[in-house]
Amino acid sequence: MPSRILKESICTSESLAYLSAEAEVLFYRLIVKVDDFGLYYGSPKILASLLFPLNVPTEKKVSSWLAELVNGGLVATYRGEDGRQYLKLLSWDKHQNRRATKPKYPLPQEFDNTCSQGVSSDNSDTCAQMQADSSVNVNENVFENVNEKRKRVSAQRGAGVDDTFDQFWSVYPRKVGKKDAVKVWNQIRPNPDLTNQIVQGVERWKRSEQWTKDDGRFIPYPATFLRGERWNEYDRAEVIPSPKPATVKNYDDGEDFLDDGE
Repeated sequence: MPSRILKESICTSESLAYLSAEAEVLFYRLIVKVDDFGLYYGSPKILASLLFPLNVPTEKKVSSWLAELVNGGLVATYRGEDGRQYLKLLSWDKHQNRRATKPKYPLPQEFDNTCSQGVSSDNSDTCAQMQADSSVNVNENVFENVNEKRKRVSAQRGAGVDDTFDQFWSVYPRKVGKKDAVKVWNQIRPNPDLTNQIVQGVERWKRSEQWTKDDGRFIPYPATFLRGERWNEYDRAEVIPSPKPATVKNYDDGEDFLDDGE
């Protein structure tokens, strides 16, 4: 296995800063696995077994991490002539030395439509840019400036805050650490159905004993709630039962309420 170059600049890379910790680990493991052309298998199932042999994650998780890399302009996926899924690390030639003369995996003829790989509506301009670039030689660093484009669009739209996050924020009772909450929300990238589940989970927790006692002292920070997927913990959100109405004595039943029993 040839040696790979990791530069100190990765510590201050804004492209990597947008990734979740898991997606960043996937990126580093891809660096040591791809061939000298920056190519490798693109199937999440294969990536899970080959890149994480000691603790194999689910295919769904790897697919989510891979989508982050694609959305960030770090990786592009494509179908080889054999019909199998492959990927390419973009800007590979800019940072690594190529020793081999032939690739181990099929060269891409065109990249997949990035917009179908989980890109949110906030990245629609980025999708358009990627599609426009698809006519360029895909074996060059055609997406090199895509991440900068995405960051500019994100800044113009309020640092990534979208309508779905506003739905969550409007119902969450402890409004602190909004910046961290937005970051976690963007990592989750919930669709409308998941957004509704999260909001419903918050509403259930708001009626729980844990959140209502001591003036809400035990309500977690929003980012902590999201990161731990607490909206799924219905069994822990013990809803306080409504008080039973007081029993009203019916004095029309013929019983003398002044009768002392004698």
